[in-house]
Amino acid sequence: MLKIKEQIVFITGFFPYLQGGAELQSYLLAKRCLPELEVSFVFRDHWGKGSSKDKNGYNLHPIRPVKLIGLGGSFIFETRQLYNILTQVKPRYIYVRGANAYLGIATRYAKHNYTKIVWHIASDSDVIPFSASPLRAIVSDYIDRKAIEYGIKNVDSIIAQTQFQANRLLLNYSRQAAVISNGHPIPEDCVKTDTPVTVLWVANWKPIKQPEFFVELARTLATEKNIRFVMIGRNDRYSDLVELAKTNNIEVIGEVSSDRANDLLAQSHILVNTSLYEGFSNTFIQAWMRRVPVVSLRVDPDNIIRNGQIGFCSSGNFRELVQNTGVLIRDSKLRNTMGARARKYAIKHHSLENIDEILKTIIQ
Repeated sequence: MLKIKEQIVFITGFFPYLQGGAELQSYLLAKRCLPELEVSFVFRDHWGKGSSKDKNGYNLHPIRPVKLIGLGGSFIFETRQLYNILTQVKPRYIYVRGANAYLGIATRYAKHNYTKIVWHIASDSDVIPFSASPLRAIVSDYIDRKAIEYGIKNVDSIIAQTQFQANRLLLNYSRQAAVISNGHPIPEDCVKTDTPVTVLWVANWKPIKQPEFFVELARTLATEKNIRFVMIGRNDRYSDLVELAKTNNIEVIGEVSSDRANDLLAQSHILVNTSLYEGFSNTFIQAWMRRVPVVSLRVDPDNIIRNGQIGFCSSGNFRELVQNTGVLIRDSKLRNTMGARARKYAIKHHSLENIDEILKTIIQ
């Protein structure tokens, strides 16, 4: 008689459809769950994909986004859809990555159905309490945030990507978190040509990623010789900035697959990050594993870049960003030393063993 597998539900974006860092990490974890567990993904469906199985055998349960006149779209409006899916699947475990009202909805289901639920922090902003201003916040935003806070306070276990996130969680919500960093497959080593020096920017273009700073960086460093600036990532709604980037001799490639992004990183010499904040950028790890030091405008998770000497953090100062990038462009010896150090660090601290640790936290 065949043993019925226990079910685990992932509530996060589905990676092939949405190629962000949190989605990639969830996909790697889902692969690790097979064949011991039956895996389902529940996600907000902006593509009209419908229910199905993917090539790995994951059960896909899309949720139709709901918008109400005058209130726009809100995760809380999709409560019934999510609750019905969970009732149908009857999972033994629920894994939620990121913070939206689905976290609270799933937590309420778990508490009434003997289901273990684990929340994985995806961004530093996830652990910042909501401060509603009556003049700014609409009712649905407030309800969404209250659902998130209910989830944070009542999930069984929490995983943080950094000690900073764990400290903020303890300070703001009096909850403890296991600190487990992101994990990635270790690629083969790569050999880089000295010229041209390729400076890469990788992100989906949106306000918190601040792509305009990279465009200005390229303009400021335009007199440097043997230099190539490249931007990759989904850039719809940024047509004017795309044109400005091209006039500053930036190669704007657009959205690419994860494999293609890794190929571009392997050919690059410097990764520039201009984000206001991150969780723990997967792109940092992918770059470090490919001997690419990171020059960051302000993000330095747990001061790893500074302490490990695997790039530069510019403390939010654009002039420092220009200076730090320029130093690495001109000093190939420093660049190669940082790159070698970065690969060694990433292999030691960010292998797929971290994915195994996350799975243990879920099913223990």
